[in-house]
Amino acid sequence: MLAAAALLTGCGGEKPSWPQGLVLRVVAPDGVLRELGEPCAGGQPFLYAHATAEFTLADASGKILEEDVLPEGEATALLNHDPGVDRVPTNCTFRVRVDVEASGRYTLRLGDSAPQEFGFKDGQAMVTLN
Repeated sequence: MLAAAALLTGCGGEKPSWPQGLVLRVVAPDGVLRELGEPCAGGQPFLYAHATAEFTLADASGKILEEDVLPEGEATALLNHDPGVDRVPTNCTFRVRVDVEASGRYTLRLGDSAPQEFGFKDGQAMVTLN
């Protein structure tokens, strides 16, 4: 994100005028058995979703606003109920902080996934890989 921050702030070091640190959750719905909260990377067919995987975030005009890598993922519940065992089917969820305008529409490009369009609501957005 340092490169993205440098691009956004420009040579003069000025801060952008929009809110900082919106949270984009990138979800790999792989169904791998894991303990909730443990570090993860995407399982089949989402092997491209892992810490250090490069992604880009573009605005509605196609201009790339951020280029960065995913952080380590975290196993999150796939089921809506507790099956009462330690290892359960999970998603691998990556939480990415982005510095873009909260009201815009954006496109995420990551690995083999089709480009995903999204917007933020209350500082949060979620993209489910397909």
